[in-house]
Amino acid sequence: MNIFVTVGHTRFESLFKQLDEIHRDEWHFVSQMSDGSYIPKKGEHFSYSDDIQSHYKKADVVITHAGAGTVFNLLEMGKPTIVVANTDRVDTHQEDLLRFVEKSEFAQVCRDLSTLEALLDNVADFTAKPYHSEPFFAANDIAKVLKLID
Repeated sequence: MNIFVTVGHTRFESLFKQLDEIHRDEWHFVSQMSDGSYIPKKGEHFSYSDDIQSHYKKADVVITHAGAGTVFNLLEMGKPTIVVANTDRVDTHQEDLLRFVEKSEFAQVCRDLSTLEALLDNVADFTAKPYHSEPFFAANDIAKVLKLID
């Protein structure tokens, strides 16, 4: 299984350490690791990519930090996804997004890295509900209220 891992612009050392611990020969990891200091021992890795979409497309499943931009992009693509709470961060701002994704059954959610292996084992059996983005048309109305435009 081709597994792409992305953490956006945040460090997430414990995720990459866990991936090294649970690695199997049939799992091929490609990891976007930001500026983290821990170098994954298994699979390929890089800091950033100008073409992250190509990595999403090649993957059978994407493991992602709970960054809203990344998560919603993957949901719109219909890509099998595991959204992981970044436990290396002090703040807990990701919890609202994790609850939304989990409650809506759009993707699998991982709050504890010790469950990640089981979630990967469950990828083929998990049927995500389709996500449909709601278009946002109020930008002009907001700009008028703020007197940015006439």
